[in-house]
Amino acid sequence: MKKKLLPIIAITTAIIMHQSCESCETKKQDEQHTSTTTSSDIKPDPKCANAPASWFTETTTAAPDDYGPFVDSSTTSDCDFHLWSFQKFLSLTRSPDAKAPFENLLQVSNDLDLIKSNVLSLTDVTQAGSKGVLYDKNNRAIHYAIYVNKQMYDFQKKYLEEFKKNIQQNTDTVLHPGDTVNVNTLSKFGLDTLTYPVGCFEIKTSWILASSLNANELKKYYVTKANIGPPNGEIANVEVALLGMHIVGRVANHPELVWATFEHDSLAPNYDWSTGKDTTTKIVSNANFLFYNADTPVNGCPMNNKPGSPAKFTNVFNMFTLGMSESFVSNFAPSHRDSANNANIVALNKSVRAQLQSKNEIWSHYFYKGALWLDDPTPATNFVPGNDSLGSIYNPYLRGSRAISNITMETYTQVNFSGNYATGSINCFACHATVDFKNDTTRGVNYNMALSHLFINALIHKFHPKAPKTE
Repeated sequence: MKKKLLPIIAITTAIIMHQSCESCETKKQDEQHTSTTTSSDIKPDPKCANAPASWFTETTTAAPDDYGPFVDSSTTSDCDFHLWSFQKFLSLTRSPDAKAPFENLLQVSNDLDLIKSNVLSLTDVTQAGSKGVLYDKNNRAIHYAIYVNKQMYDFQKKYLEEFKKNIQQNTDTVLHPGDTVNVNTLSKFGLDTLTYPVGCFEIKTSWILASSLNANELKKYYVTKANIGPPNGEIANVEVALLGMHIVGRVANHPELVWATFEHDSLAPNYDWSTGKDTTTKIVSNANFLFYNADTPVNGCPMNNKPGSPAKFTNVFNMFTLGMSESFVSNFAPSHRDSANNANIVALNKSVRAQLQSKNEIWSHYFYKGALWLDDPTPATNFVPGNDSLGSIYNPYLRGSRAISNITMETYTQVNFSGNYATGSINCFACHATVDFKNDTTRGVNYNMALSHLFINALIHKFHPKAPKTE
């Protein structure tokens, strides 16, 4: 007998909407934190259903243990990755001061150049992959910033020099602009299998001008000062509000890194798969969101604009709620494991939010959208240099939110209708694999550190100092 797909309501707290009616406010919030499972009796892991009270006893949260639950892979559960991700977020955001801890990390450019500024510097507006620009309803571009911890920065800087030294000394030809890194040389010196040390992490954040939000909205966002670059003009020391955050970190036994993402809860609605697979006239939501006007149909939202996005506001939505894998072309997704993963995320969000709300903290308005990792990265055919299919839906080792994306950072690459993915979705590993997609279009440059585009971009400029900086 076919099982019904039932909605799970993740959070029931009211949010201030662009519409004033109470029913629309509730509907919007429910949509944002609702997903479907293959069975109504799937229960979350008790660990995920009860976020540790110790996270909230002080005004700060300690960083998670990068070793503890991950050292013995035979006892590591999916929930351990979710707990690590959320605790990492809280450790980077919660503070008794106005300034969140993550702002004390090293801010870098896309090419790993250190940005030396007393305040947040925002000059990047193009999204990775699509090169699209996301605009708010005032037609102001959303900006992005990247941070790394000192361990990650120092490690990458060290091995940029090692890559350059070994390749230049052990190649038959002189490298010129346009040449690619010699993969045989990397392998000869063991640089292709080099992985990031446990404890390394980087984050990417998305920001909107605070002036684009009304006073009631602004009270529910983390706000800081920034120096803004084009296309919003050159503005010094202006207020900006945090929209989303990627956290990418290395834990024991997982050289592929854990890829987690968080969003503010008022950004965009979710596509409702339970009411049919209509990609044209279906109304996504009857409520207003920051990047969506109520009652806009699917075909009014340019979700896969490969050349880039229109240079103005466009309606957008989340195609895969909480990274839940769904399919336009097959019935095998979502799987039972997807549903269990979804139940864990829903439960963890509910538990964390309740405890943050009891302290009236701004971070209760941000939610965990999910994380991605590999169940066992050690097999010879899995996490190895040259594997560009880590994120394939057919990869038996792929775990977590298999269709994960952030609405503010992968707005236009949520969906891939090329047929390579049975769900029509792509995820972090589609771009972050052990293949240097950027340095060699033939995909012949393979090394594990290619997971980080910071390293790829910086490596190009180590060999070719006159190459244009990455946008």
